[in-house]
Order: sequence, then structure tokens, then C-alpha cells
Amino acid sequence: MSVDLFGSLALLYFGNALLTDGATVLVGPRGRRLLARFRGFRLGILAGGLGFFTGSGTGLTLLGRALHQAGVLGAYEAALLALGGTLGATAVVALVGLGNRPLAFTALALALLLEVLLRAKGSPLARVLFGLGLLFLGIGLAQEKAMSLSPWLMESPLAIHFTIGLVLGFLIGSANLVALLATSLQALGLDALGTSALILGGGVGCTGPLLVHPTLPSLRLALVLGIHRLLVAGLFLWVPWHFSALATHVVYHFLALVSFPALYPSLWRMASTLYPLRHDVAPRYLRPEALKDPPLAQALALRELSRIGDTTRGMLAKTVEALSRDAGTEDLLMALEDKVDRLSREVLLYISALPQENKTLILMKAASELEHMADLVKRMLRKAQRLWDQGITFSPEGRKELTNLSALILERLDAALTALATSNAALAERTLAERRTFREALEASREAHLARLKSREETRASTLTHLDLLLLLEEIDEGIGRIGDLVCELHNSRPIRS
Repeated sequence: MSVDLFGSLALLYFGNALLTDGATVLVGPRGRRLLARFRGFRLGILAGGLGFFTGSGTGLTLLGRALHQAGVLGAYEAALLALGGTLGATAVVALVGLGNRPLAFTALALALLLEVLLRAKGSPLARVLFGLGLLFLGIGLAQEKAMSLSPWLMESPLAIHFTIGLVLGFLIGSANLVALLATSLQALGLDALGTSALILGGGVGCTGPLLVHPTLPSLRLALVLGIHRLLVAGLFLWVPWHFSALATHVVYHFLALVSFPALYPSLWRMASTLYPLRHDVAPRYLRPEALKDPPLAQALALRELSRIGDTTRGMLAKTVEALSRDAGTEDLLMALEDKVDRLSREVLLYISALPQENKTLILMKAASELEHMADLVKRMLRKAQRLWDQGITFSPEGRKELTNLSALILERLDAALTALATSNAALAERTLAERRTFREALEASREAHLARLKSREETRASTLTHLDLLLLLEEIDEGIGRIGDLVCELHNSRPIRS
């Protein structure tokens, strides 16, 4: 594939991004409010309308993933959101097929005029016009530059066409861009079966965005969607359809949407077998029937909070170990972070069903605090990993200081979590009173680091990361203090502040 063809694909990619970004801003708020009112297959139909107006199947796919991970949508409805959105977004291919160079330059000129006049507002309409202009221009260039590729494709088997579409769809994350390329090749004489195979590969490959930074819910969702789309694509390849590129694109995604309800139960059982929900990730104490007895439900939520705290503590322990070895990766914390996120959401949703009294709000604050603390711990290891990936390590003194301070924070976190789990106000007050000792150790580390900075080359290389880690440790300590305050509030005890 020539560099010129890659350039024309870049125009299509950037034009599609601008078009969907601008259209999503124009339609987004109203569209999200509509989504909140629909469930079941009707959600897929509504998603088709939103995909039509925004041109973004990928955006709705990622929205479905986010809502599924947050527990707002089940996997069935998240998948319908993706399938419906992708079907509606096929309208972009039909729209681009109407374009030509005069229209392209007209759209670009209007976009520039709007951008100049409304620069301060960052007009989404201007982005839509810029996107249309680049798409119109890109499809014309792609048709010209694809000539070098068409003779090879004419002689290639359908499996090659399908694989090319699959890889492009996966990497680009857009079935529309693959369909636009197929439209260009069809204009140069690629037969209907070859064009269909390319488009179907792109239709399966566009599931790829669900696998960026995968979690257990997104892996299951990607597996269900990917296999479903593959089955529908197999039907198309098995039956000798003879459609135009646009018709193949639309009919394929239509069949994927309407056939999904019938196939979903089997697909979900398979995904659940391959990626079972780990027992330790599921809530253990949140019993729905206990919501009728608020004091009991609060006690159960407190027990679940203890599990979140233990998991956060485990993340910090792994980070302390990595700092002591001057080696480690963020992947060490992924499973624990998923557990913290899931349990935190479950606790917050459970607590939200209780009467809005002081103790309920305190438990809600504690859940949010522990989740935030876990994020800070992950940021610590991420910053250290970036340094190690460059082949840079901390000085021996710096590594020892960071390890000791992290270990001290670990001890303080243990005490605060024990106070929370046992509702021990005296232990919480002691944790608050010891805050001054940690702050003094933190300031001593900063002063020692600045002294080394004047003469140590390795200290200069790692100074920004070292100081960032000290700031994160300070933030974690402040979170520990807030946990202590919350325990004291639970007992109407006056917190000790230093």
C-alpha cells in the first residue's frame, strides 16, 4: 500500500474524527438525556438515531462500555448501544458518496469562515464542516491512490480482503473508514464479493476500541460483540450477496442489530465461562433485603468498605515493594484496582438506597475516599515506571527515603482502616495525632533531596519523579486523615487536628 494511499486514509480518519466530534457536541447532551429513558431493544433503535446524527458508532460503543462498567447498563444494553450506533453511523458513508472536490472545498471554506468568526466559541458546526470537507476530499484521493492496490486485490482470495478489513477496523476503530476504502476500490473494479469481505472484516474489527485498557466487563462485552459480528459476517460470506459497498455496509450492521437479541443468551453464557467474574470482586455483604433495616444495611456497607480498604492497602504494599526494588509496572495493580472500582460503585449504589442521614453520608464519603486513595497509589507506581522505562533509577538514598515513607504511610493506612472497620474512635484519634510525625519525615526527605540535587547526577535525573512521589504520599496521608475524621464523626467524637 503506497504512502499516498495512507495519506488519503489519514484524511478520511481525521475528517471522520472532526465530523463525529462536532456532531456529538451538537447532539450529545440531548442524546444522553434520551438514552436515560430507554431500555431493552428500544435503546438500540434510539442509538441508531444518535449514530445517524453524530456519525459516531465508536463514540456510542465507548459510551456503552463506560455505562456498563459503571453498572448503569447491563452487557445486553451496552451491546445494543454499540450495534445501533454503528448502524446509524453508516449514513456517513452515504453522505460522503455524494461529495466531490467542489463540495469538499466549499465545506472547508465555510468551516474556515465559521472558525474565524466564532473562534472564541470553538464552533462544533465548524468542526462538522471541516470533517465533511476532509471526507469529501479524502474519498476522491483514495479512489485515485487505490489504483496501485487494486490489481493485487483483484487476484487475492476473499480471506485476504476480510483480514485487511479486520486489521484496519481494529486499528482505526471505525467500520465506516473501511467501508469508504471499499467504496473507492469498488469504483476501480473490485468485485462485489471482494468489497463485501473487506467491509465485513471492518465491521468485525470495529469492536477493537473495547479492548483499549481492558477490564473484565469490557472483555466480556468485546467478546460478545466480536463473536456476534463474526457470525453475521460469516452468513454474508456464505450466502452470495451481490450488493453495492454502501448496501453491504448498511445491511450487515442492520442484521447485526436485529439478530442480536436472539443470539445474546448463548453468547453471554460463553463469555461468562471464558471470563468468569472472580468471586473476590463481587460484593460479599451487600444484601438487598437488609435495605429495609437501615442500621443493618449501614453495618453491612461498613463491612464491604473494609474489603475496599484491604484492597487499597494491597495496592500500596505492592507499590512499596516495587519502590524498594527500583522496578515494577502498573500492571501489578490492575486486578486490585478493578476490584476497588467495582466494590466502590456497588457500595455507593447500595448506600444511595438508604435514608439520607448523617451516617449514610459518612459511609458514602469513606467509599469515595478509599477509591481516590487507590487512584493515588496507582499514580505513584505509574510515575515511577515511566522513570524506570527510561533506564533511570533513584539514588540509593532517594530510594531508601521513598521506601521508608511509603512503609510509614502503609502503617498509618493500616491503623486508619482498622479504626474504620472496628469503629474505634480512639484509634482514629491516635492516627490523626501522629500526622505531624509523618509530615516532619516528609519535609526532611525534601530537604535531603534538595541537598543531593546540588552534587548528584542521578538525583538530577530523577528529581521531578521523586518530588512528585512525595506530593502523592502527602495526598494519601491527607486521605488517611480524612478517614480518621470520618470515624470520629461516626461516634460524634471531636477529631484531633495537628
